[in-house]
Amino acid sequence: MTLKDSSDLSIRRSEWVTTLLHLDGKPFSLEHFPFYRHVYNNIYPAMLMKTARQVAKSTTLANFLIMEACSTPHWKSFFIAPSQEQTTKFSQTRVGKTIFYSPDIRQRWVSKELSSRVYQKMFTNGSELAFSYASDDPDRARGVSADRVAYDEVQDILYDEVIPVINECMANSDYAYETYCGTPKSMENTIEQLWQWSTQTEWVVKCTACNTHQFFVDEKCLGKLGPICLKCGKYLNVRQGEWVDMHVYPKGFEGKRIKGFHVPQVILPKNVPASMPLDQKNQEVAYSRWKRILDKHSVYPPSKFKNEVMGTSDAIGTRLLSKEELEAMCEEYEVQEYPTHNLLMSDIRSVVAGVDWSGGGSNATSRTVLWIWGVTGGNTEHNFKLKTLYFKIYPETNPISGGVIDHICDVVNRYNVSLVIGDAGEGALANSNLRERLGPHRAMQVQYRGSAAGSGGGNSRPFYWNKTDRFMAERTTMIDHYFMYLKRKGVVFPNIRSMQIPIKDLLNEYEEVTLQGRKVWRHAPSQPDDCLHAQVFGWMAAKFMSMDPMFTYNGS
Repeated sequence: MTLKDSSDLSIRRSEWVTTLLHLDGKPFSLEHFPFYRHVYNNIYPAMLMKTARQVAKSTTLANFLIMEACSTPHWKSFFIAPSQEQTTKFSQTRVGKTIFYSPDIRQRWVSKELSSRVYQKMFTNGSELAFSYASDDPDRARGVSADRVAYDEVQDILYDEVIPVINECMANSDYAYETYCGTPKSMENTIEQLWQWSTQTEWVVKCTACNTHQFFVDEKCLGKLGPICLKCGKYLNVRQGEWVDMHVYPKGFEGKRIKGFHVPQVILPKNVPASMPLDQKNQEVAYSRWKRILDKHSVYPPSKFKNEVMGTSDAIGTRLLSKEELEAMCEEYEVQEYPTHNLLMSDIRSVVAGVDWSGGGSNATSRTVLWIWGVTGGNTEHNFKLKTLYFKIYPETNPISGGVIDHICDVVNRYNVSLVIGDAGEGALANSNLRERLGPHRAMQVQYRGSAAGSGGGNSRPFYWNKTDRFMAERTTMIDHYFMYLKRKGVVFPNIRSMQIPIKDLLNEYEEVTLQGRKVWRHAPSQPDDCLHAQVFGWMAAKFMSMDPMFTYNGS
């Protein structure tokens, strides 16, 4: 049996997992998860499972990967989670345990020597499962070739910085299947953006009393003994449902097409008395589980209940600054492409710049941004201020073309910029061009990375030189420090009229907490933050030039 050669494949795939796989020593069963049969039985080039907690999401993903590896020789899958801990747990307790407890799998497709590794499992038919982790830095996951990339807990993975880069590992595959799984957070999170691009497929149940079709997205469906019909109040049997696409792509739609499934806790039959056999044991279990759902509704904050029980997104993440605070930093002047004599003779003691290079981003929203700061005030890292002398947002998605670098070099030279720091993540070639034209001491690059604590080790300093060609900077820490600098009114912006887009970019960035309790800064994939990062890179340049102890060559 293969994934691609049988007309009755839609039946055989769900039968494959229930026949050959074992979970915790018992044959795997879909009895309490009837809605997953469709997921197993169909292949989608891009698929999303937006789920509540404890609905067998990770088990389903692990089974899927094992099934594909066994049934298709030389198949390569690549699993990504936000952290090393999550990846290790998935490899060992989801994939590894299932293989161990499934005798047919062990005997036919896997040897102990080939399957015991944490980050790579090899099968006797030549198939491979690779495992890695990436939250906001994709470098660790580069260099792998895959037919499918599977992301778990994708809500804690930064979209633009990570996912397009990792998906390039499928560039030479004939299949290039994408799978995204996770539990929602804010309305601006990665998983919500993926949901907006998807079919938004819901589990729909027909009420046997009034023939009304119901699906389950909020607490209105909660009855005392199970989900209820919102029209007549009758209890619903969630076993008797079907998947229905709520978002139909318009004719000629050429954007990202994702099959998106929403799985709340309330559609699990074992949670619902009306969906379980009428014997005492099953009913007692169902009553107990439903009561726990009602208890969560009573004690959880509304956003947590929506995220973890209903599997839906809620409020936006936390922002450190308001629009009013940012507008208060604006003064009534215009930025000038050609600096005036008065400006050059003012109290500005040095000039620095930051460049955030366009990488295309999701829906090509990413832009190249140049931001030039004038350093004023004291001569230490603690008391200087930054005044915006010039900025430009370039519409071209490719910074190498369209004269972007020519213009940046011209402006940088006119302002006698001492140091330009550019984004190394997407701008390696562009930064190389700048160094050739400006000199290596005037043009440097910085690469964002995840926190040392969340990345499995490495250098613990938030900012350091990698001994070769770039600074490495912990993304969350840098944004933290810069936002606190803004909070202290350390910058001056030009008039509000010219700052509409930059202010919006700053407001697009919000704070969330990962499953490991790590604070991170995120932005919706459809809402760019390029002006923020250009400002941050320029601020880093000013800190470096002022010999701030955090921003040195030391610590590499």
